Amino acid sequence: MKKRRTKIVDFKNDVLFKFTLRDDQDPDCLYLLKLIIENIAGIECHSLKVQNPELNPQHVEDKDMILDIRVINENGEICDVEMQNSSLDREQYQRFQIYGASLLSRQEKEGDDYQKNINHVYQIIFIDDIDKANLKLYDRYESRNEEGKLEKYNLLTRVYVQMPYINLIKKQKKLEEFSEIEKGIYIFENGITDDIIRLEEDNKVVEIMKEKIERFNQDEQLRDMA
Repeated sequence: MKKRRTKIVDFKNDVLFKFTLRDDQDPDCLYLLKLIIENIAGIECHSLKVQNPELNPQHVEDKDMILDIRVINENGEICDVEMQNSSLDREQYQRFQIYGASLLSRQEKEGDDYQKNINHVYQIIFIDDIDKANLKLYDRYESRNEEGKLEKYNLLTRVYVQMPYINLIKKQKKLEEFSEIEKGIYIFENGITDDIIRLEEDNKVVEIMKEKIERFNQDEQLRDMA
């Protein structure tokens, strides 16, 4: 008897998450990436290139398989977007900092002119947890001095998108009043719920993310991988 494959509907699954954003030749992927980067990192993107679009089911056992999405814009700024279905503990905070530093250091080549060749790195980390000391949707970190002044020529910005906070926002306003990025985060956290379905008509974010789930689940190899 053939084993029935489970349908994957949770965007906190990092395979589905990468599938949703990885293809810079797909206008829907580009729309979501631009929405995320411009609204969360706060930088304009006229063009985007995904540097690591690979999602190979044959490498599912490879511990080095990368499921974040590294994007570069027309100014050379690098934005790394990842999904973490985990808690915010000491190990995670340290890992994110180390990874951000590695994204900076890998740009350096012997003899490089720093001013010309080292570009700002933005980390956008969607995480299924909230730091109780920082109750906000976007928890942003940069290098600053004791007076809170941003370090000159700062090269690294890290933003934690604390996804459960979107449900607190929903208690304050209706889904119909959500911005496009808030709707996207709500779907990342809660999935395609009945209240989201009611918004589908003429709502681009909802339509795209619903279609991404359907396309993903038509691929048996990707479903097995997830």
